[in-house]
Amino acid sequence: MDFSKEIVREMAGMGGTFLYGNVVGNVSPDIEWIKWLSYEPEFEKKRIEYLDSKKVSELSYEELNEASIYSRNKMFAKLFKAYGTKECSEEDYIKVYNFMCEESIEKLMLSKLTVEELQYAKQEITRLLDIPKEQLCAKVQEEQRPEKYEKLSMVDSYILHIMSNVDYARARSDLDRKIGKQLEQNDVVIRKSLCYANNSYMNL
Repeated sequence: MDFSKEIVREMAGMGGTFLYGNVVGNVSPDIEWIKWLSYEPEFEKKRIEYLDSKKVSELSYEELNEASIYSRNKMFAKLFKAYGTKECSEEDYIKVYNFMCEESIEKLMLSKLTVEELQYAKQEITRLLDIPKEQLCAKVQEEQRPEKYEKLSMVDSYILHIMSNVDYARARSDLDRKIGKQLEQNDVVIRKSLCYANNSYMNL
């Protein structure tokens, strides 16, 4: 029995969302998916118009696949908006969850950005990697607020996604070091206690 699927089915019946992705330290995955699936950059709109202007029989295999992806993205943008609400059927609930598990939001982001936007993102990410950790953490937390995130441009939303992962990884690394140091200190205390106990026993 696949227990994860059973849990998702139970959640579908109860309402609420069962999320997959980097839930901790980032914008909620469903919010990100909605933003990026709903977004159609100008070059994509023109491409869709071109594909729509041709008969199905005139499209190549690659063009048919491309048109299918655009259609699928529109469908899932709607499904994500209904996800976890009374309007979402159990079947659609499972479709959305499986989509989150199987698809890469980073790949979708890259497909939606222009070359110029990606060049800018690369420069900005490089700059942000050099600022103090505390400053980056504050920036990430500010831009993750729903009212702030909603107003971010698509390229800035992509940068936030990447830097959220960096900030989270750094925080985890710091935590691991602190725990490791604490464990070392505890080990020293235990060894000293054992040594003291042994000496006390020998002196009896």
